[in-house]
Amino acid sequence: MNDTVCKNWFMRKSGKTWVYGCALVSFAGLALAGPVYADQVEQATVSSKPQEVVAQTDHQVAPQVEVAPSTTKEVPQVVEPSPSFVSESAKKAQENPTQPSPDQSKEVQTQASVAEKVTNQAQEADLNQTSQEQSPVVTNSTSPVHVTEDKTDLPNNEAVTNLEGMTADQNGHWEMQADGIHSEAKDKGDSFLYSQSEGKNFIYSTDVTFKEAGGAAALIFRGNNDSSDKNMYGVNVDSGNHKVKFWRWVNNHDIQLVDEKDVTPTADETYNLRVVAANQWLSYYVNDVLVASTGDAVLQKSDKGQPQVLPEGYFGLLNWNANVIFKNTRYVNLDDESLPLIDNLVVTSKTGSVEKQAQFFSEEPLHIQYVGHNAETVGFDITKHNPNAVIKVEDAKGNVYTDISQLPVAVDANYFTIESSVTDSLGRPVTLTYRVNIHRRQSDDVYYNELYRDQYHYSVKDGWANDPNGLVFYKGRYHLFYQFYDDTKWGPMHWAHATSRDLLHWDEEPIAFYPDATGHMFSGSVVVDSTNSSGLFKSSEGGLVAIITSNGNGQRIEIAYSEDEGRTWQKYDKVVADWSQDPLQNQDFRDPKVFRWDNQWFMVLAGGPLRIYSSPDLKNWQVETTYKDLHTECPDLYPIVANDGALKWVLSRGGRSYKVGDFKQVDGKWAFVADEVYQDHDEIMNFGKDSYAAMTYYVHDFGTADHPNIPQLTEINWMNTWEDYCNLVADTVGQKFNGTFNLNLDLGLVKSGDRYLLTQTPVKAYESLRDTDNAQYFENVRVASDNELLKDFSGDTYEVVSHFVPGKDTTAVGFNLRVGDGQATKVVYDLTKETLSIDRSQSGTILSDAFAKVNSQQVTRNEDGSIDLHLYVDRASVEVFAKGNTVAGANQIFPSPRAVGASVLVEGGPAKANIAIYPIKSTWTDKKEVTKAVAMNTIVAGDLTLEVGQSKDLQVYLAPASEEQDVSWTVSDPSLVTFTEHDNKLSLKALHKGHLTVTATSVENPSLSKTFKIAITLNNFATNLKGLKAVTGNWYIDDDTLYDSNVSANDFFMAYESNGFKQFDYDIDVKYQHGLVNLFVAAEREEPGRAYSVQFADNDTVRLFRFGGETIAEAHLDKAINDGQYHHVKVEKGKDTMTVYVDGKEVLHHQFDAVDNYFNQAHVGVGLWDGAVEFKNFFVTEKMTKTSSDTTDEPIKSDPQPDPSPELSPENKPDEPEHQPEVAPEPGPTGQNNSYDNTSTVPNPSQDNTDKQEENKTPVETPKTVTPLVENLLKKFNAFSLSTFLASIAKETWHFLTKWLFS
Repeated sequence: MNDTVCKNWFMRKSGKTWVYGCALVSFAGLALAGPVYADQVEQATVSSKPQEVVAQTDHQVAPQVEVAPSTTKEVPQVVEPSPSFVSESAKKAQENPTQPSPDQSKEVQTQASVAEKVTNQAQEADLNQTSQEQSPVVTNSTSPVHVTEDKTDLPNNEAVTNLEGMTADQNGHWEMQADGIHSEAKDKGDSFLYSQSEGKNFIYSTDVTFKEAGGAAALIFRGNNDSSDKNMYGVNVDSGNHKVKFWRWVNNHDIQLVDEKDVTPTADETYNLRVVAANQWLSYYVNDVLVASTGDAVLQKSDKGQPQVLPEGYFGLLNWNANVIFKNTRYVNLDDESLPLIDNLVVTSKTGSVEKQAQFFSEEPLHIQYVGHNAETVGFDITKHNPNAVIKVEDAKGNVYTDISQLPVAVDANYFTIESSVTDSLGRPVTLTYRVNIHRRQSDDVYYNELYRDQYHYSVKDGWANDPNGLVFYKGRYHLFYQFYDDTKWGPMHWAHATSRDLLHWDEEPIAFYPDATGHMFSGSVVVDSTNSSGLFKSSEGGLVAIITSNGNGQRIEIAYSEDEGRTWQKYDKVVADWSQDPLQNQDFRDPKVFRWDNQWFMVLAGGPLRIYSSPDLKNWQVETTYKDLHTECPDLYPIVANDGALKWVLSRGGRSYKVGDFKQVDGKWAFVADEVYQDHDEIMNFGKDSYAAMTYYVHDFGTADHPNIPQLTEINWMNTWEDYCNLVADTVGQKFNGTFNLNLDLGLVKSGDRYLLTQTPVKAYESLRDTDNAQYFENVRVASDNELLKDFSGDTYEVVSHFVPGKDTTAVGFNLRVGDGQATKVVYDLTKETLSIDRSQSGTILSDAFAKVNSQQVTRNEDGSIDLHLYVDRASVEVFAKGNTVAGANQIFPSPRAVGASVLVEGGPAKANIAIYPIKSTWTDKKEVTKAVAMNTIVAGDLTLEVGQSKDLQVYLAPASEEQDVSWTVSDPSLVTFTEHDNKLSLKALHKGHLTVTATSVENPSLSKTFKIAITLNNFATNLKGLKAVTGNWYIDDDTLYDSNVSANDFFMAYESNGFKQFDYDIDVKYQHGLVNLFVAAEREEPGRAYSVQFADNDTVRLFRFGGETIAEAHLDKAINDGQYHHVKVEKGKDTMTVYVDGKEVLHHQFDAVDNYFNQAHVGVGLWDGAVEFKNFFVTEKMTKTSSDTTDEPIKSDPQPDPSPELSPENKPDEPEHQPEVAPEPGPTGQNNSYDNTSTVPNPSQDNTDKQEENKTPVETPKTVTPLVENLLKKFNAFSLSTFLASIAKETWHFLTKWLFS
């Protein structure tokens, strides 16, 4: 059982506790090897054989510290463990470079065969042991302390390798033989061989053969040959688990560049490892299969980035705990001309249209080109950098094409792999692999006729969009860049691009930026460097500079520049700012917004805490001010001249809230200083749920304080939220795009009482879209609760301008929007509460519980008591402005196409009103007018599961919404269901178990149809929980099994009623398939936000996690539960503890310092992220309350003897004592197998020569496991000094041995 406290699931961090852990586990090892009492430590004769203590780490050599003979300090005799015991522990000890293994005691070894050598070298070790309780020294050196400078030189041997000047550390044995470089480092951890051969661009490969199972072997490249401060790359293969890794050391800290990949085992355990380096692009092949390629988000969607790419360095080898031969280890340096790069790729089509050619980045693997729907085939016109390169083109199905002039493409994304290869001087292939996505559009009739395509809000044409980036106005055009991925869900981020001259009509531009070797392209900004302050431009007039977040293994800032008004870009070859250099040392270091003020550049960035940086040239940045307690995403900082003439600065916190203050120097550093009223307060920027990541367009230099030059600033937001439903939109409503943006808003400031308030006003240009010929005007009309003022109105895209004067009895005014089919979206001003709200709980398709919640803001009436409401209604959105545009709210809606009515809402007494309703014209210039339905949508999944007795409505919609919605229905097996039809809806009820299909067909256009596959099941799921049902996801029960599967989604199946138990057992059977499985043991409500969760993934780790937060603890399993079998998981929840059992074995125990109130009044459930799972037998059983006699919450006593207690059943077992946190091993970059040996090795009791009188005082009782012993050892170490602790070890060990022998 390992309870590991850590901060991050994917990249565990080491801390100061590792020293404590090293000492703890080392002394525990001494105890298990043989009992030694404190008096022996002080009086025993000095051992004639100095002992070598090996404290092993991962990715670095295990330091071996010599303990020299001393007259002031004597070392207890160490009994050598069995070989298998040592070997298994050594594996575990290597799994983290700075964190000790919980079983490090197994690593304490006696090396009698080298005793003489150790004794001679002991004089060289500066181990001044002046304290009688000094613990063993642990060092990060790559060799034993006494031989730090002593390396083994290997002779050059051209027949084996062309590496020269080779030296190997002494952590393992390296030897040059005729058939290769032999290396033996079993149980030694990392053992390095360095060379003086170096390279920048190259091919480097080896054939590695494992002479026995276990361990890993690696190529090291672009290294610095310094094991004490490693900066280098490594790629490996692990013979134990047959996985490969690609990682890098940054200042001696390792970061994984890709997720572990499986490789096919070979019969002779020989593997060819090959690396190709082309500037920042690094590719790794195993047995000629590409397993890693920096920037290739198609090959490795979830992989990570890195800081500044190491440009060159030395070659080397690495052996981790293996016995191997490296054969044919050779490199060839490549000059620029010989690299098999593709300089350019132009897409053509003989059958249809090709959209604007996208810029091709020759040193990056990704490329996207859009073609028209009529382009059924495309051709590739490839410009080779090396004329001798051989090009191979393959599609996603594995078809290889010799004729690349007519490649077939289907609608949507088509991924082609293009390999460009040359042969080096040794006959090896030097290959670079590109991924080209040819995205063929849908029919032109479909675009902008979709049911939920807003008609005057900009949206991505296909795929996913989120935060606006790089907003800039330059040479008469507005540029809108934004976060993009070619899918309907969030993924590896690109920058997409659109341009406009009026902020209304937009032109689609090619993709601007792709993921690269430093990571995915997260948010950023674009500025006009009009004076060429950066020195990046050929002309003194400068151009555009993009400042981009690169995400992966932390975040960093890179820049790119454009000399042709944003059509093409060149990335600067250096990272200009990195989280690791920031004073806050927080990896959330993103979303830079840059502006120019006082003749220099400033950058605000956050993602977590806010920072302000400055730069003279956009390339060299220095920190000005940090705000560790002011957290935000997507910050923006800009000046506005208020209505009273004051120049104030606004800090936008992601478009959700804002502060007003001044930007000035404080103690010589530039800082944003909030006005007093804003020091501990924010004003709301948008009270709707769907408005995020607001950003202003860069126009020009803001000038100086003496000569400000402040333009009219305009902002735009992403119309969505990260809360829980953003990824659900497209798939739920059946469309191919997911990303819409709010209206463009002009910004201002007005003085109101003691503060300045931000105004956000839709740009004047929207008035030009009003269809005044069909507008409806109502002046000074009396409206009561039963009014029919808008009974003849019909529309789905319109603007409402209204002014209400409430009567003395009026309690609410507002509008019902998109009314029909029993649906309505309500915008209401409540006079009694003085709140303005948007209620979309009955607006049509409800994506989630969070989506259905009413959003509101406190708003006072105008000075004369009136209320102004300015509304913009689009096909899939509502935006509201009030109180002189100081109040704004925006939400998405997905109503029925037939919901096109509206009404004036008045509650209480009547009111007077002036109302104007303007139909709004579409801004889409590419929209086709159609005369019949062009698409069929549904909000119901195509594959359904119903339980016998359940009912379901199937409904389809035809696009455009103006077309008839008449549909015919066909049921394949009417005997299984009862059903009724009503145009576009079919209501059915399941009668019998079985399978059937239901098909909907458009009456107007029979070519349009949707088929639903329905499985009807019986519910025999065994549980004692009440109100257990799906919160999100397509969960279903078939007989006794609960099923779920999803892609990139979080699904929850929760008990809607709290069990009311403070302490209980949570039991469930889990059949893990893939993804991340959550067992929600304690949630505040049926939505598991911040729930206490036990998580299992596709590895041998279990973790305790705060859902939506951080890892609390984690531990390793004997083996992963991903074997396709059911495993029983039990969680014992105490009042402040959790203990996890898998198949009856305790695997994790954690005691909390503090818990939330709901921890002991909890909802329970299960969840799944991006995978598939099955559950059976879900029970929660209350535990009996403990009496004071069987609890372990007492203070630790000085008496070293454990209190005997009777054996308890799992049901009434008392809470275990708090465990001191042990640091769990992590799979290091050398790819070791993480399996654990839980065999207990019992020391020989004959080694004890102590007096038994005190032992006789203790009643003899048979212990059931070693656990009580270990727990008490942990207690004692925490509570006492070293000598007392050693004495406690001895007594505890003897108690255990005698009890064990008697048993």
